Amino acid sequence: MGIGFSLVKSVEEWMMRNGAHYTFLATEKSNVASTNLFTTKCNYINFASLVIFVHPVLGTSSSSSSNLSSHDHQDNIKIEKLHIEQAISLYNNRLRSKDMYPTDIDSILKEKLSLGTWVSYFKEEDKEWLINNNGDHDHDHDDFVTKTPSSWVVFSVWNSCEAYKIDHNRNKQSISHPLKFFHATLSHAKEKIFPRLKMPILSCSSSSGGGGGGGDSGSIGSPFGFLFLYGLYGEGERLGELMKSVMRFASRLAENVKHCKVIMTELGVSDPLIEHVPQEPSISCIQDLWYLKKMKGVAAADRDRDRHNDIDDDDDDELMMMGQIGNVFVDPRDF
Repeated sequence: MGIGFSLVKSVEEWMMRNGAHYTFLATEKSNVASTNLFTTKCNYINFASLVIFVHPVLGTSSSSSSNLSSHDHQDNIKIEKLHIEQAISLYNNRLRSKDMYPTDIDSILKEKLSLGTWVSYFKEEDKEWLINNNGDHDHDHDDFVTKTPSSWVVFSVWNSCEAYKIDHNRNKQSISHPLKFFHATLSHAKEKIFPRLKMPILSCSSSSGGGGGGGDSGSIGSPFGFLFLYGLYGEGERLGELMKSVMRFASRLAENVKHCKVIMTELGVSDPLIEHVPQEPSISCIQDLWYLKKMKGVAAADRDRDRHNDIDDDDDDELMMMGQIGNVFVDPRDF
């Protein structure tokens, strides 16, 4: 049936042996071969449609001269870091109604790869929002969540540079088999991302041409990482200005993260905030599709259980009955 079909089936069998009830797959919308494989041959359903936004970090591309990446900042906008408990409360209060939301948001925010959570709002409303940074986390906690400004954006940052760190100085021949596979996968990802950013792609064995600072920045063999903005949410009529401030802040933050080449975020197609992502030439978009399937063995076992207990299995599987969703919390651990 083909290598792709055999690979999908092998992964599904492994997942079933390890107790998985569902399997999720993701691919680009433009990858017709994959979409046909998942839906026609492997019986997956299109579960969600999203857009990945990719923006180069200052100094990695000529496009970094755009307004979005400049060090200039708007004097009327304030960006303030939240305590973890404040972030948990704000997310649970505002984002729990999304089509998909993690039950362990506290674990995500406390993970060492999560650099923190910030809010962006206009300074003119500084006195309206009681963001308490004096160490008394419980003081005015309810007021902080409920008495928000007229326009504001919250976002968190995940350091994928650490998650995907590879020592590019090691000889590929000495890398163990699993790491060889990972190295090949990362190289493939860079081949897809770099052209979108108008960055040069050099072969893994090619020289950077001396000790120049930027000569190796586009090499597939060089370290490559990114910051992932997650938990993006906003309210108000001036979200466009605030989203620009968020991207500028992330760019400045990324400049201090070793090997960080790009900033990425992903939003569902029906997420209200997607309309306010800055429309800049430096930002590239990737149409992302998520697919879902219930494991065959699990589905059969569930039907047997439901018949035994006289349960309507159509009502029992809420996830499969949801249809296509478009406003989701993208878990940075899965990106």
